Amino acid sequence: MSAINFPRSALIWLMLAISSVYLPLQMHLPLWMGLVFISVIVWRWMMHLGHWPFPNNIVKVVVVVFAITAVLVSAKGRFHLESATSFILVASLLKVLEIKNQRDGYIVIFISMFLLAVNFIFEQGIFSALYSLLAVWLLLAALVGLHQTLYSDQQLSKNLRRAGKTSGQILLLSVPVMLVLFLLFPRLGPLWSLNMQSSKAKTGLSDTMSPGDIADLSNSDELVFRVKFEGSTPSPDTWYWRGLVLDSYQEVNGKAHWSMSGVLDHIDWYPQSWLPDENADGVVNYRIIQEASDKKWLFGLRGVAAMESGIGMTKDDRIVHKKKLHQRKEYAVRSQPALKIAPQGLRIPVREQNVKLPSSSNDGLGNPKSRLLAQQIFLQYDTDAKRMQNALQYYSRNNFSYTLKPDVMLENDIDEFLFEKRAGFCAHFSSSFVFLMRSMDIPARVVAGYQGGELNPDSGHITVRQYDAHAWVEVWLEGQGWVSVDPTAQVAPDRISQGLRQALSESEESLVGSNFSLLKLSHLPWLNSLRFQLDQLNYYWHKTVLNFNKNKQSSLLKEWFGNGFLKKSLYALAAIFTVLFFTVALVILWRKPNAAESVLMKTLRQFDKKILATGMQRRESEGLSDYSQRLQQQYPQHSESIRRLFDQLQSHYFSNAKASVDLEKRERLLAKNLLQLARALAKHKKTA
Repeated sequence: MSAINFPRSALIWLMLAISSVYLPLQMHLPLWMGLVFISVIVWRWMMHLGHWPFPNNIVKVVVVVFAITAVLVSAKGRFHLESATSFILVASLLKVLEIKNQRDGYIVIFISMFLLAVNFIFEQGIFSALYSLLAVWLLLAALVGLHQTLYSDQQLSKNLRRAGKTSGQILLLSVPVMLVLFLLFPRLGPLWSLNMQSSKAKTGLSDTMSPGDIADLSNSDELVFRVKFEGSTPSPDTWYWRGLVLDSYQEVNGKAHWSMSGVLDHIDWYPQSWLPDENADGVVNYRIIQEASDKKWLFGLRGVAAMESGIGMTKDDRIVHKKKLHQRKEYAVRSQPALKIAPQGLRIPVREQNVKLPSSSNDGLGNPKSRLLAQQIFLQYDTDAKRMQNALQYYSRNNFSYTLKPDVMLENDIDEFLFEKRAGFCAHFSSSFVFLMRSMDIPARVVAGYQGGELNPDSGHITVRQYDAHAWVEVWLEGQGWVSVDPTAQVAPDRISQGLRQALSESEESLVGSNFSLLKLSHLPWLNSLRFQLDQLNYYWHKTVLNFNKNKQSSLLKEWFGNGFLKKSLYALAAIFTVLFFTVALVILWRKPNAAESVLMKTLRQFDKKILATGMQRRESEGLSDYSQRLQQQYPQHSESIRRLFDQLQSHYFSNAKASVDLEKRERLLAKNLLQLARALAKHKKTA
């Protein structure tokens, strides 16, 4: 058995720290990681109590093989963010089982600090940041505990408190340094880029749509983006956040399937792209903070224009980013909702694409009843505008209903929706309406995005979540261009003016959002007020901290100190840290060690080494009294010497006497007697 030179106070702090690092990561990792974590913590605690031994080499090999196999199986042979995190976490947990000395403690603490930083890849909210401070405090306490007295059993609680207090003081002292670095340290781009994506698919809109797809998003309250308007905020019924334009219609197994044809995919990049006059009627400026989506498309109101480099606009009134959004993005947007889009006419390829319907299905023309209805409307009215209005009124005249749980529709799903079921979600209404328009040779397309959002009365920003996903229609009319119409509004006007929950029945309202969302309790005024305050707090955290980029830093420092301060601050910081480094180094080098402790500590370690062959060195969880009793039982002929010496050791350790010449003499005498005892015990082993 090898000697254990690891303070028990450090072990307790370290187990708490590892637990605090592990818990937030588990939400993003396989469930089997929980079993590994619990097993390691239980095993290590039983070792601490002296009930279980350290794992031998065979056990270590088996456990490592099992862990690596589990990581590979759960990752399905692919290398991604979750698999890399799982591997590092498993390695750090297994290292806990073999901690015996200070060096092992350093390794586990530093790996845990790295894993704590990894958690910010998954979650960057303000509460995650506050939680990380708790984890840092625990890790620092474990680090302090590593340097505490090894054998002070009766002072365990005192050492725990001292380590926690010292850790808190270090953390408080670091806060001013952290703030200075946050404000002044230059925002440098990464020296390299590693495209390590998550294995989990992002919840959100897809570039294809079938009736029922968008309804699935109503179960998610995941944040999509936040919006803040400059000046007054438009009315909620105008909050149509367009993201995709779906102009390609196909029938797949008798069901409608919409996608982007690419006929209008040409992109004009800022600053060459069109930009409406800021003083024009109805122009609005706003900023969007969009969450990572792993997609290129951005969002904006109708008549949208790019206002930043790296963002462009397409011919079908969309804005896109040059790269996929793998992280949060803040961008400025300008829109002119009243803008007429393509009023002069459509190019032949564009028109053909937006009136195209499949020519046949297995039984001839698909959705024949809908085609016949469209033909009747076409013959009854003499203009496309009147035909469009009459088709819209068809929904309100025929008792259609809005539901999150529409019945399954088989072949000819548009016929089944318009003439039989008459209950559906926004995708059913928009898909069927475009089909009617195209059946009359009127260009029409589906627009997918989000409608509405929740206005925070305190901060004035709008929060858009996945359950706000929506689909509406654009119809091209001569002289007017592309006109936005929403057939869903004919059936559920509350969906547009007040949001999704107001448009649903009481039985379906509970389906909106996740099961544990605070949205479920918004009927309680005090809790709803708390929800708005938390949302406001998160909004300002994202806006001021997470989006504090190079441009914002430069503008802020220029406002405070004038031009060139950023460069000067870099030199100043370098000088300050250089001076601090050498000052601390000199203090450490010249500071006289505490002889009253160091001499005996060194002797205690030598004692462990000298009796190594006897197998009687002190166990990790063993106090001085217990150790003395065990030695007396093993070596009864030395019982009195052992008892007297260990009583003197305890008396010396727990005395409140200050350092003095007499104390140093007693320290050296105890050290001498301890080494003599070690030699006697070792000699007894040889003669036995």
